Amino acid sequence: MQDSAGPAGPAFGPEDLLEIVERRKWWLVLGALGGLALGVVAYFVLPPSYTASTSVLVEPQRVPEDYIRPTVTLEVERRLDTLRERVTSHVKLNELIDAIGPGRLDPGGRAGREEIMRKIRGNLEVELGAGRRSAEKAAVFQISYTDRDPEVAADVVRLVADLFITENIKDRALQARATEEFLDRELERIREAVAAKEEELRKFKEARMGALPSQLDANLQTLSRLNDQLSSNLEAQTAIAQRITLLRSQLEGVAVPGTGTPMTPAIQDPLSQALVQARQALIEARRVYTEEHPNVKTLEEEVARLEEQIRNRPPPSEDPASTAVANPVVANLRAQIAAAEAELATRRQQEQRLRAQIADYEARVEEAPRLEQQELALTRDYDNLVASYQDLLAKKTQAALARNLEQSQKGERFKVLRPARVPEKPTWPALHLLAPGGLLLGLALAAGLVLLQELRHPAFRSVSRLSRQLGLPVVASVPRIDNDRIYEEAPSGEVDPRLVVFTAPESAPAEQYRSFAPLFLDHEDRKVVLVTSAARGDGKSLTTLNLALTIACDLNRRVLVIDGDLRRPTAHRLLHVEGKRGLTDVLRREAPLEACAVNSKIPNLTLLPAGRPARNPLALLTDAAFLELLQWARGHYDAVFIDSPPLLPVVDTRLLRRMADLVLLVVRADATPRDAVVRSMQELKDVAGVVFNQVSPNSFRRYYYHDPYARYAYGDPPEDASDRGPA
Repeated sequence: MQDSAGPAGPAFGPEDLLEIVERRKWWLVLGALGGLALGVVAYFVLPPSYTASTSVLVEPQRVPEDYIRPTVTLEVERRLDTLRERVTSHVKLNELIDAIGPGRLDPGGRAGREEIMRKIRGNLEVELGAGRRSAEKAAVFQISYTDRDPEVAADVVRLVADLFITENIKDRALQARATEEFLDRELERIREAVAAKEEELRKFKEARMGALPSQLDANLQTLSRLNDQLSSNLEAQTAIAQRITLLRSQLEGVAVPGTGTPMTPAIQDPLSQALVQARQALIEARRVYTEEHPNVKTLEEEVARLEEQIRNRPPPSEDPASTAVANPVVANLRAQIAAAEAELATRRQQEQRLRAQIADYEARVEEAPRLEQQELALTRDYDNLVASYQDLLAKKTQAALARNLEQSQKGERFKVLRPARVPEKPTWPALHLLAPGGLLLGLALAAGLVLLQELRHPAFRSVSRLSRQLGLPVVASVPRIDNDRIYEEAPSGEVDPRLVVFTAPESAPAEQYRSFAPLFLDHEDRKVVLVTSAARGDGKSLTTLNLALTIACDLNRRVLVIDGDLRRPTAHRLLHVEGKRGLTDVLRREAPLEACAVNSKIPNLTLLPAGRPARNPLALLTDAAFLELLQWARGHYDAVFIDSPPLLPVVDTRLLRRMADLVLLVVRADATPRDAVVRSMQELKDVAGVVFNQVSPNSFRRYYYHDPYARYAYGDPPEDASDRGPA
């Protein structure tokens, strides 16, 4: 047996669509013909309408754009959209209605101005015919209007074309003038900003004159010169200090008059030597450090202290008789010392002035980078404003040229290429549009109805889809038995005429039931065959008996049919036998199988009816007596068929399934819901095959058009036996 855990293929494929089209082809044909007829009727019924049109050429600018750039740069499509809105504005349409006359636009006189305007807007079309404007080819757009009066249509088109031309000229001139005025305002604003930035830059330079980045080189040169002067001054101070020390030494070494004893030279005085050394160290420190440096301060204090000690020490002892007489040498030395000290004081004042100047220039040099950044920012803003001003000035010049160009009408303009004429033939209704449109509409409606019908009844209608979705072989595809001509002779009434394997053995339905024989022979060791369906009315009982007749009549095997549907037994009615006693009596052990089994009027076929109704079928079907019954039947019959209840409504089939060797699922074409079939497959797990029951005659012919039995079975019997071919 095959395993069928679920659908094996896609739920819908191209072949299913073709099958639906073929099955519902008359719906589609009638819908298409109805739509076509509707389109033809509309052609003769609808009132005629006339369309007048004119072509307008968009002439390029006469002056090359390299010389004068136009102010209007929008593409033709966008400008046409803007012009259309302006032309169809309330004011312009009022003027147009007054020019043509409300009576001509509304012959009935029932519409107001607003309705007439809506009519004009709806019937007016503006279409760019030549595509986007290019350098090689100018654009051409078409204006068309549709009306029932051809003369009115032509008049409307002429007036609208004139409005487009006039509004285009006004629009271009207005835009050129507005552009120039805007540039004038912006130019004045930029001019004021440039002047303000110039004043700010001037004030900045005046406030920082002497320290500007542009004066950095001069400041550095001056600073170098001042440093050289300071070095010379310090050297001069050293020389003067040494000269003063020498003169004082000479003054102290002059002999006191009247004694002949010379004084101790100053060079031998420790204080004088310390003073000379301190002054020399101070001069060297000033060359290296500034006046505020701690070393310089310390040395200055040391020099002052030594000088104070020398001044305050007691003078050498003199003879009173000698002091009365002045010594000219001493006076000369003292005069030289006084002159040298005065020169030293002057040099020190020059040193202070030079150091102040050096500090000032050093501050200027240190300030230069920061001032350079500020000046750079001011200059950059100023340069940007000047560049903007120059750019706007150039654009203003171009705008003035463009305005003069538009005023002289040398720019791009519209020109009527083909004037509007009164149309002679109506453009609507058009048969070449209504007929195909009606046909397509009717076909679409018919397709919608077909789709709705298919969705309302989601059943299997083709063998290919059934086999593809379930992944199981279709054991038999049985056509609907609703034609009396399938019987070569009138049924005798011994059994139900629908048992075609016995009543019409050469019919197409009988041949389809015989398709089960190869499957049975392949699994001959599996004698118990369970036949069930997803829902009621699928024809499982009829299928069970026809399959059993195939084994009994064609294979000449002994067959037992057990009517396992204890709720709605049917098999005994189809065989026209009594069903008072049966399976329920055997399972209750109230009667033996031999007494309950009925030998039908058909050879090799025995029926075990359902018997008396049972209130609790589950208790009987799960009883050990049922297993004993099947075991006994396996030893006495070649095949045992169980007619099981529908799977989904009751649980009986799930119990019987455990006792069967083969399971067949009956699916009724165009009736059994697809989801019910899929659920049944999931419940049964293992199914040997599917019997596709009650296939429509048209579908059956489509599947088996090459089979002579199909023609013979459905109304096309041969006139003589020679046409039949082999049986």
